[in-house]
Amino acid sequence: MEDGLTDSEAARRLQRGDEEALIALYDRYLDRVFRFAMRLLGRREDAEEVVGQAFLQAFRNARSYRGEGTFSGWLFRIARNLCLDRLRPGRRFQMISLDELLGEGIESPSTKAPPDSTLRLAVQQALQKLPPGYRRVLAMRDLDGMTNAEAAQAMGRSPSSTKSLHFRARRALRDALLEALGSEE
Repeated sequence: MEDGLTDSEAARRLQRGDEEALIALYDRYLDRVFRFAMRLLGRREDAEEVVGQAFLQAFRNARSYRGEGTFSGWLFRIARNLCLDRLRPGRRFQMISLDELLGEGIESPSTKAPPDSTLRLAVQQALQKLPPGYRRVLAMRDLDGMTNAEAAQAMGRSPSSTKSLHFRARRALRDALLEALGSEE
């Protein structure tokens, strides 16, 4: 498959059953979908299974992709739904450590150097206080670098509600971080 192929062109080929298109999209999104699933599930084995299932479903259901949003948003929505199925009753949500969230095994391009241990602990405590929806939108937008439209599609929300959720999540994280650090500013 050509290197300059856009997601929409690859998705159209995928809809026609072109396995090379699936391979190209798989190569393009494997790491991002894995990091996303890892952040939601907290276990490597579960995340790997979700990634495999997500790409299998994308291939099987390619004809249902209407091109109204981005392909990546559609793929992340499939992955999100699979993750949520795993987290349903009978499965407890595990809060993953900040090391797992920001490094060790799920590297983020925005993570250049690890913060000092005091800040790391404060961020971990602040994240634990946030509702799961806030943690999800922060991970998608700030760690995975998704656009607002991609995150909205992946979360099954409108772009405006996702933008608002992201704003509220950042504000809540800031407030929780200030509380964890014992700062008044």
